[in-house]
Parts: sequence; C-alpha cells; structure tokens
Amino acid sequence: MPLSCNHSYLAYRIAKVLDQGEKYNLHIEMTLDLNGTDYIPDIALYRKEQIDFLHDKIKTDKPPLLLVEILSPKQAVNEITEKFEVYLQAGVKSCWLVIPPTKTIVLFQDIQQPLSCSSGCFTDPIVELEVAVEDIFS
Repeated sequence: MPLSCNHSYLAYRIAKVLDQGEKYNLHIEMTLDLNGTDYIPDIALYRKEQIDFLHDKIKTDKPPLLLVEILSPKQAVNEITEKFEVYLQAGVKSCWLVIPPTKTIVLFQDIQQPLSCSSGCFTDPIVELEVAVEDIFS
C-alpha cells in the first residue's frame, strides 16, 4: 500500500524522536519474519549493534524492542491491534499505534492495557524515553 503524505511525514518525525544517538538502531519498513509470517512495520527499534554493510539481509526474525505502526487512511485499528498481539507474543516489548487524525499515540506493552496519549508527554519504559506528543504532531 503506498504511503500517504501524513504517514511518511509522521514516520520521519517519529524516527527523529526515537533517534537517541548511539543507543539504538532504527529500521524503517524492514521485513520482520515472525513464526513464518512476514510483517513490515513502519519503524522497528533495536538495541545498538554494529551494522554489517557487506552482508545485507532481506529480512530478520529477531524481534525488536519497539515497533511503531502509523494508521493509514484505509486501515482499520483492529487490523493493527491484531498485529500487535502477534508482535508482543513473539517477543516485541513495546508497540506504538499512531493515529494521525486524532493526533494520538497508543502505547501497547500489554495488549489488554493500552495507554493512550493525545497531549503532553508519555514515557515508554522499555526504551527509556519520554515523548512529547507535540514533538511528533508538529
């Protein structure tokens, strides 16, 4: 599915917020193989590792610390939350659902207890990061 203007802009803004110098590796739309099924999250955040530019991979099966999905105009929320359930069961520690029309970020570390934030700041303890919603939706 082609990315909308808002989607691509928000992916950049979120990556910028998540870029904590030498602490993490950020991957944009990298294929993630979980239990034999391929998923392509918008952003995947891993602990910092040396990148091997000589031996590139088409996909990985290593679950990241954090996955970010940005709701696209033609996507349903339950489509993404179903992915989050798979991600969390596969070992991903945290998932963010970004909802552009309402300028909302929903944090999932437990599929049954999401935390929603539309203003101010929220903290993701998995990546030890405090995020101002306004820094993403500005």
